[in-house]
Amino acid sequence: MKKTIAILLAITMLFTLNACRRKKTAHLDGTMQENANKILQANPVEFMGDFFPVDLTDTSEDGLWALKNATGLTSAAEITDLAVYEPMTGSQAFSLVLARVAENADAKTVAQKMKDNIDPNKWICVRADEVKAAGYGDTVMFVMLDSGLGKTAQSYVDAFQNVCGGKLDFVI
Repeated sequence: MKKTIAILLAITMLFTLNACRRKKTAHLDGTMQENANKILQANPVEFMGDFFPVDLTDTSEDGLWALKNATGLTSAAEITDLAVYEPMTGSQAFSLVLARVAENADAKTVAQKMKDNIDPNKWICVRADEVKAAGYGDTVMFVMLDSGLGKTAQSYVDAFQNVCGGKLDFVI
């Protein structure tokens, strides 16, 4: 009897450990640019903007500068897909970034690095005074803007949550 109970307990523990190990992370379907477009459709900007390509494989000085300028990150090792939307002309402080985090990276840590290291003065004559980062599963949304544009960073966080269709994992 004791042997049977011990075997049943051992089997139960194996199933429990296996269930914990296979914890699913939420995943936002589609590319980061497709999802950024959904956010911008829900919360449009009043200026001409476009997506700016950042080559995540370019480790040259120029490539790393482009990555740092867009995301605040000094390496693309923690991200696998990136969309960067910014004004095409004029002096509007606005940047919307969506990044898919690599499997071995933590989304909240990546978001915090972005927020801590981005330059809110990267535009000529204007400065972003609102900066927020949010995460859903393996996706980080980062937004910074000048509140004088008539929008808030929180309005983009809200639009991101609607695109995700669920509760965000974090907002910082």
